[in-house]
Amino acid sequence: MKISMMVIIIVTTLFCLLPYVWFIMSGQTSIKKKEKQFIKIIKDLNLSFEIKEQWNNNFIGFCQPKNVLIFIKLNNQEHKLFNIELKQIKSCQILATAQTLVKDNKSVSKLRGLDLELIMQANQAPLILNFYDSNEEFTEDLELKRAQKWESLINQNTLKPIVPPKAA
Repeated sequence: MKISMMVIIIVTTLFCLLPYVWFIMSGQTSIKKKEKQFIKIIKDLNLSFEIKEQWNNNFIGFCQPKNVLIFIKLNNQEHKLFNIELKQIKSCQILATAQTLVKDNKSVSKLRGLDLELIMQANQAPLILNFYDSNEEFTEDLELKRAQKWESLINQNTLKPIVPPKAA
């Protein structure tokens, strides 16, 4: 009687734990696949990054010697690659889209989208790097702090136009 009860407890415990283990393992393999895709793309570019970050389906990196910013966004085995020379950027700013919800007579702001807008020197259309979109990703992962960090890094490393001193 004791042995059969122990077997039932063990089998029940395994049936409860195995799905969690399976979900964790499948999540780790998808993360490793994304990392391999990012590494392959970066090797093809032949760049080394001093500062880089990877989150969800995104990668951003800065190559100091070449003064280049790389932004990669993976979508269903395809990727968007932005290879931007920082000398072509005039300025950079954060574009945040929020939705205000009223819950229990309290106003709550929910982040809907977060982009980094790069305004180019030569009257080109601004380039928008999407850091977060609530329609694609369901969880926020410190995207605002990440965008602020990269905005300051880009603004520090862009070539500012040299204004000649005024003659007296």
